[in-house]
Amino acid sequence: MEKLTPLLLLIALLTNSFFAHSAKVTLVTEHLPPYQMIKEDSSVVGFATEVVLNAVQRAELDYSLHGYPWVRSYNLALKKNNHCIYSIARLPSREKLFTWIGPVTEKNNAVIWSLKNNKHSKEIATLDDLKHYTTAVNKNDATHVGMLAIGLTEGENLYVLEHTESLINLLVVRAEIDFIVADDITITHRAKLAGVPIELLHRVIEVESLPLNFFLACNINTDKDIIEKLTTSLTNIHQDGTYQKIFSKWKSKMPHLK
Repeated sequence: MEKLTPLLLLIALLTNSFFAHSAKVTLVTEHLPPYQMIKEDSSVVGFATEVVLNAVQRAELDYSLHGYPWVRSYNLALKKNNHCIYSIARLPSREKLFTWIGPVTEKNNAVIWSLKNNKHSKEIATLDDLKHYTTAVNKNDATHVGMLAIGLTEGENLYVLEHTESLINLLVVRAEIDFIVADDITITHRAKLAGVPIELLHRVIEVESLPLNFFLACNINTDKDIIEKLTTSLTNIHQDGTYQKIFSKWKSKMPHLK
């Protein structure tokens, strides 16, 4: 038995080493330029993507990255352990649904937009005035939750859309849609994606109660080692100047931050 002790010890060490490094994190996201952009070859790039991948690589974690429609990414992170999502707004209604790692963007409030020729835009003095018209949002994202919070009702004055890329098009092709909800940073990119000149859009009112500062968050049953490593590495990125370097590189692609 004594001769087997070194062998058993070696097996135990190898087994422990395997399980210590076997946890793999799956990153999921949506197409939301310039934060994250899904290319034709299915690879994902963008400002927030670079921040998140820097954090994952610093943490020396094995990972995979996938870009899906928002609803699918959200549900995967909500239901599957070791799945993390970005860029997700940290809302009170979501606080206990995920483990929040840290911010990947600067603070940025939601904004109500319309076409410039929409006469109703002049009638919006407060958010409460939106109840008399129809506002479109993307399903299950922060703007959807935020508009419900201020009292809009689905099927009455709130139109819920499944696909992000179609949001601005609604203003052009659907006369019954008066407003959409987006933010100052993504609106230019959304307009370009929709083929709608940004000059046709009007900034109606800012929703100060709906900050769209985005986070990296993980499924609540994600491996503790993954959570600890990601939290530490993302914190360090903000503290050692790496975040600002990445931000500076992408700043020229964010028109409203020049």
